[in-house]
Amino acid sequence: VGPRPSEVATHPITNISFQENKGSVEIMRKDLNDARDLHGQAESAAAGHVMDRRKKALTDYKKLRAFFAEEEGRFLQEAEKEEGSLDDEDEDPAERFRSLLQAVSELERRHRNLGLSMLLQVFMFLGYKHFIIEICIG
Repeated sequence: VGPRPSEVATHPITNISFQENKGSVEIMRKDLNDARDLHGQAESAAAGHVMDRRKKALTDYKKLRAFFAEEEGRFLQEAEKEEGSLDDEDEDPAERFRSLLQAVSELERRHRNLGLSMLLQVFMFLGYKHFIIEICIG
């Protein structure tokens, strides 16, 4: 029938085949561990990159926020000066909104290099909502 188990374990060809398989398994195990290490390193690098980007975004946000606070102050001062010289009740609401858009466009033109156009669009949208609310209330 077939060889006895004691003959298989001591047979030279089977012993060599077993050693080769054992060596292949060890190589595969080492490759798997290396792959896990590389994956861990890649995850760490990616996490560091994300944190750096978040820090930069937060810093940029703080700068833009300070800039807008300063510009808002200037805008309000100019509006108060104009308010004193103009009679707002006689002025058309559409004209007031147009002057707001002109001021925002001027702000965008002066500070285009800061990449504020997207934020100014939001500001314009919010100003437009304020304008609609003023018309509805007034």
